[in-house]
Amino acid sequence: MEVITKVPVTLDERLEYGEELCLPATWEEFLDLLEECEYRIEYDEGKIISFMGYATELHEKLMVKIGHLLFLLLNEDIFSVYGSNLALHIPGFVKRHYNADCVVVKGKSERVTLRGNMTAIANPVLIVEVLSASNRDYDLNRKFKNYQKIPSLQQVLFIESTERKVVSHQRENNWTAQVFEQPGEVVPVLNEGAISLDELYRKIDFTEN
Repeated sequence: MEVITKVPVTLDERLEYGEELCLPATWEEFLDLLEECEYRIEYDEGKIISFMGYATELHEKLMVKIGHLLFLLLNEDIFSVYGSNLALHIPGFVKRHYNADCVVVKGKSERVTLRGNMTAIANPVLIVEVLSASNRDYDLNRKFKNYQKIPSLQQVLFIESTERKVVSHQRENNWTAQVFEQPGEVVPVLNEGAISLDELYRKIDFTEN
């Protein structure tokens, strides 16, 4: 991950740094940039972090498909399904700011104020991340470790964009993982039903990566 000293604000400036970058910054500097930045940024361990997640078409296709399938599965009178622009609040003394590819909230969303009208959701029950080459290690390690600190969170889905595979982590007494990759398998979601692996990956061509 490239470490830079100049803060790119526009998307054109950001593209000069490739798929990923890391910028040491204070929390206040991050919030300043967040208000005017044209691309998605996150904050962790005193650094502004950016992955250009649209680098592959498959990543974007799978983001849209999982959001659509969750919307069809879950009762919208009870659950709300959100896309990747929703900020997540990670409890604790260390400042962190994450965006997931898809987030589900049960009931009324609880918001934590970052600054002014800038807020983050504190009570997701389901988080979905679509994995790509650039964000894979970051999502599976640092982000997942910190997602587990969210008291309301019941399930995290990691969806592969380079092969047909979904890993579901569910919180019971402890976090347990289950892998889905076989034809005909379905992925249970929040004890509300299941999503078909065949449907999720229907018309997905891995040669597009």
